[in-house]
Amino acid sequence: MNRLIYFGFFIVIAVFINRIYIDLEYITVILSAFLFPLLFIFFLQRIDVFERENIKDILYVFIFGCVASFVLSLIYVPVRNFFVPENQCSELLICLFSVALPEEIIKIIPFVLVLKYRKFIDEPIDYLIYASASALGFAFIENIQYIYSYSDLGGIVATRSFLPLIMHMVTSSILAFGIFLYANSKRIKYIFYGLIIASFLHAAYNSLPIGFLVLIFMLIYYARLIQSLLNISPFYDESKENDIHSCSNFLLYILIFILILDFTYDIYHNGTAIIFENPLGYIFTLFIPYAIYKIISSRLSLKKANFIALGTRNSNFKFIIEMQDIIISYYKKHHNKS
Repeated sequence: MNRLIYFGFFIVIAVFINRIYIDLEYITVILSAFLFPLLFIFFLQRIDVFERENIKDILYVFIFGCVASFVLSLIYVPVRNFFVPENQCSELLICLFSVALPEEIIKIIPFVLVLKYRKFIDEPIDYLIYASASALGFAFIENIQYIYSYSDLGGIVATRSFLPLIMHMVTSSILAFGIFLYANSKRIKYIFYGLIIASFLHAAYNSLPIGFLVLIFMLIYYARLIQSLLNISPFYDESKENDIHSCSNFLLYILIFILILDFTYDIYHNGTAIIFENPLGYIFTLFIPYAIYKIISSRLSLKKANFIALGTRNSNFKFIIEMQDIIISYYKKHHNKS
């Protein structure tokens, strides 16, 4: 499997080099699309405070995500465009079945194969970390074309980094959480629950006028899921609880860097006039990373066994209670071992 992945990545790199040869400025597009995923990979590693993942393993899944996105999109995109005109993809149900569902499947394939054939996914937070890494690979490949096509629009680097990229990570993490529930219950319905919820949120973000509010809701859940999965880690060590706080500053530095990169990219490609042509757009561009920082950093505190991502035990929904029971069973099983 490793040889195929690295060979596929070699092909991707060769395609990029060819594009740079045709248009030298394409290299600025690739770098602009690449830097946020790369930096966020280091953030994902830092949040795993109890049993920190090897950065090489996370990068491996990211590369796998790039290759899967590149190769499978060569088949998926032409088929989708043949059956569904692009202007219809903005309708919720059409977007759900022609865009969101297949993209969620493409993004999760590298994670599933790594889960099955590699041994480095060994605690709950790893499901989120590696699913996010795979999604980052997908989003990186996707963002290259968007940034290149819309370079004349102000704020395109920040917009593509902060919005679709975050959405892809959240939806893949929701599906990965469903796989985690399946792995600890052997009930396949949880994979379908995860796939349906992830695909619907993906389609809602893409197609509804309130897409940004949908993303805020998703980001809040993502932050709660990070906190909850860490809280049930079998490697939980109370002496390391405060280590998570440094991640807030690291996240802030990443977001500020991407804003600077965005302004630099716009000035390089369009001149300083672009900033004054759309000042409200740039104000909104400043608000997005602020929201990301406040939402995620507010949940970077830990409390052993406190799993808040599924709400309280007072839920009136049977399927929520069933999922909570799986989490409780998992925690008791691994806590007793320690």
